[in-house]
Amino acid sequence: MFQAKLMVWISALVFFGYGFLFSLSPNTLFERVTESALFSYSASIDVRATYGGMTLAIGIILALLVIKQDTLKLSVIAATLLAGLMAVTRMMGIVAESQPNDTMVFYLGTEVFFSLWGLFILWKFPKRRMYFK
Repeated sequence: MFQAKLMVWISALVFFGYGFLFSLSPNTLFERVTESALFSYSASIDVRATYGGMTLAIGIILALLVIKQDTLKLSVIAATLLAGLMAVTRMMGIVAESQPNDTMVFYLGTEVFFSLWGLFILWKFPKRRMYFK
């Protein structure tokens, strides 16, 4: 399914790119995304590891899943869950904090779009009948 592969490859590349950039320059990117600064070395280290390392790993995992036909559906499920849960928790943050910047609103829109796109793909995914031996 072309659409499934496209959705997951875009997701993988975004996660990989985001992780790569945060690994190289966590302070600059954190300030650009959140409009606030990291105020300690430990904060910078943690952002580099979490936004950098973990996000790089997510991109690589999605890429590994999407390249095999046997794990294509799992890759769509994973990308949809990532986008969906990011949207839900970002919305929780927006409700709790009540003043998101434009970047947060853009990210939320993108996450909602990818969640809905993933659900649509999963709905259209060929259904397999399970037979017991």
